[in-house]
Amino acid sequence: MKWRERRTVLRALDLFLILALVSSVVAGAAWYSRLRSHLRSARSELVEIEGFLASDTNLLDPAGMESIRANLARLDADLAAIEALTHPLLPLAPYLGWLPDIGGDVEAAPALLRLARHSIQAARAAVDGLAPLAQRFPAAGPGLGELGPDLVQGLVAARPALESAQESLGQAKRARNALAPERLSPTTRDLLSRFDGYLSPVAQGLDGLILLPALLGAEGPQTYLLLAQNNHELRATGGFISGAGHLTVNGGVLTELEFGDSYAIDDLDQPHPPAPDALRQQMGAGILLLRDANWWPDFPTSAQVAAGLYQQDRGPAVDGVLAVDLTTLRLLLEAIGPVQVPGYELSISASNLEAMLQQSWQAPQALAPGDESQAWWQARKDLAADLLAALVVRLTEQATAQELAGLVPALFRALEGAHTLVYSPDPGLQSLLHSTGWDGAQRRFEGDYLMVVDSNVGFNKVDPNIQRAIDYQVDLEPGGGAAARLTLSYRHSIQRPGPACSREPRYGDSYSELMERCYWNHLRVYVPAGSEISQVLGSDDPVQIYGENGYTVIATSFLLETGQARQIEIEYRPNVTLAAGRYRLLVQKQAGTAAHPLRVGVSTTGDVQPLSFSPADMIWLDGQAIWQADLRIDREFELAWQ
Repeated sequence: MKWRERRTVLRALDLFLILALVSSVVAGAAWYSRLRSHLRSARSELVEIEGFLASDTNLLDPAGMESIRANLARLDADLAAIEALTHPLLPLAPYLGWLPDIGGDVEAAPALLRLARHSIQAARAAVDGLAPLAQRFPAAGPGLGELGPDLVQGLVAARPALESAQESLGQAKRARNALAPERLSPTTRDLLSRFDGYLSPVAQGLDGLILLPALLGAEGPQTYLLLAQNNHELRATGGFISGAGHLTVNGGVLTELEFGDSYAIDDLDQPHPPAPDALRQQMGAGILLLRDANWWPDFPTSAQVAAGLYQQDRGPAVDGVLAVDLTTLRLLLEAIGPVQVPGYELSISASNLEAMLQQSWQAPQALAPGDESQAWWQARKDLAADLLAALVVRLTEQATAQELAGLVPALFRALEGAHTLVYSPDPGLQSLLHSTGWDGAQRRFEGDYLMVVDSNVGFNKVDPNIQRAIDYQVDLEPGGGAAARLTLSYRHSIQRPGPACSREPRYGDSYSELMERCYWNHLRVYVPAGSEISQVLGSDDPVQIYGENGYTVIATSFLLETGQARQIEIEYRPNVTLAAGRYRLLVQKQAGTAAHPLRVGVSTTGDVQPLSFSPADMIWLDGQAIWQADLRIDREFELAWQ
């Protein structure tokens, strides 16, 4: 080839390369522009969805449901477009973790995209399943009397979609577990933390929606033993059983309700089992009666005992057990507003509930103030039964769809916080209940475990005046073992001197006087089976160590006078080993308790900082991982070094 021809060819090649480069830049710019547009759109849709969920909008309002469906559809389309645009590059992402600042996000891009896609698919499936139910609600009359059957039938029809949502959510959770939060940028880590906050409630909500039809009698009448637990007098599953009865639901409709004083249930002509040793020693109980049947913190255990005693002493067999405390009643009243109880001058609301119950206890409506006769004894709890009946009327005959929809978050909070507990002897239903955590069972956990159980054994209502805190410090050892130090702090907030402490079953002049007495506590601490206890300091009575329900129990008792504070310190070696470079801990909340302060500290071998923490808000300080908040719900922790 002559030089002139070669030069012509080279110029042509130069021109081709320039055109190719320009085309690539233009194409790249267009690609980036489309990608950025979809990312911006997706972020906007997500903000709208979060705003909707945070608002007071009725989730079963047809217009709101259609709005959410549209948001989810657009968000899903944006994510699909992002996946298509980035698909050629995704295989390279795991090899780009070295990039400064954004390397962790780029490396995690495939898992993040899977998490997002499966989460949105779960949400779309759930909303699509519930949309027909939202269309039916406004057409029904007020109250569960008409809405109940629609609710049951609608949820039965929605079950396939809800199960599809469960499957997609499970895939999203697997994608989440593949992520290492410590490698992500602060912005992405914050988004992941927000996802973690939604994951458990959404999963529980799906389980609950699938479970609800069977509980509401979709397949035939269901009769439940109803236990009213007064957490002013704390017991293992929430509080002293002050009221009891049964209710029957069939196809979403309440067909029968009987409820009254728990003392009226007892038939002493029937044989009763002996009281547990601690109850006999602390309170002189010779036999076990219904009001003390919740002595065991594992609610399925206590529920079975209570159901057996109720059937023996009262007659009807039950298909399950439902326990509620005063916090549940307050949450319900917050959701639906004040309730007018026939025969009472004032409406009962969340703000005056406890004051009204205390006032009625002192001076029942049927009696003159100060009447200490047998009639007072029989009427002192009338308001509780009357309020329950009024609530039933309000919900079954008067509540609007908007009010009933507002009950959903209230009930969820009650169930999540172990203020409402549900047990079913049906294996299938009980398995679903257990998966939500709503059955109040002591959980089986692969790792370290802690549950602190207080029981008021002083014949009083002093628990609202007892401030509690839990501090758990565990030191992980080179050989894979651990040494633990548990500090339980108690303070009696009534500062003025009271009468001399006297533990006897007396009522006194007022309910408030019952709340200001000395505090006798029977303490049980549940730790992994096989744990070795070194010492227990600060208690009054001898310490007992025994096994129960698959755990080692550390039990003792103490007295706390008004104005006093006390610490119980327990040192032991939990029977736990580090598996695959991980330490896991479950701190389980006692039912009926408030959100007491909880501090967890984990010191590691050689002060080596773990690669990852869960929850994400644990901090690393002075050679240990620290988490400090509250025990509003069960808390799980995990530290990993590999």
